[in-house]
Amino acid sequence: MREAIGGTWLFQIVIVFVFLFTGYVCLSINHSKAFAVKDDIIETIERYNGIDLDSVTKTDDNNDNPCINAITERLKTVSYRTGGNCAKLGSEWVGFNRLGGRNDNNATYCIKKEVVSGGGELPKIAYYKIAVFYQLDLPVLNNFLSFKVVGDTKLIYE
Repeated sequence: MREAIGGTWLFQIVIVFVFLFTGYVCLSINHSKAFAVKDDIIETIERYNGIDLDSVTKTDDNNDNPCINAITERLKTVSYRTGGNCAKLGSEWVGFNRLGGRNDNNATYCIKKEVVSGGGELPKIAYYKIAVFYQLDLPVLNNFLSFKVVGDTKLIYE
């Protein structure tokens, strides 16, 4: 009887460590995928020399912005489907869904324009902050924790 109870405790400890290891592997895979998506979005914004965030309407899924369309096409090739809330980041953040339309509450990625200087005779200098979300997605507990990865573009002269 004593060995049966000891075996049960050992089995439960092994199960706990398997869940911890699985959670760590899931978290690291999701983090690396979110980091790669963030880098792709930064590269696309820098290639297009910025993005006009004011031209994107609230419900437009197929917009005419070439930078958003390039990001949307890149997201179609990557298996990234995590979303987050841009409204929690602040009021200036603009969220986009997988189709390229604005969606601040369930966004795939968020962009914020930071103007450094400009006006008058000087060129306008800005950079963009990009936030991408990832989650600890365990098989039994589903979305247990939510995290974000934030990155900046280089300075862009407009």
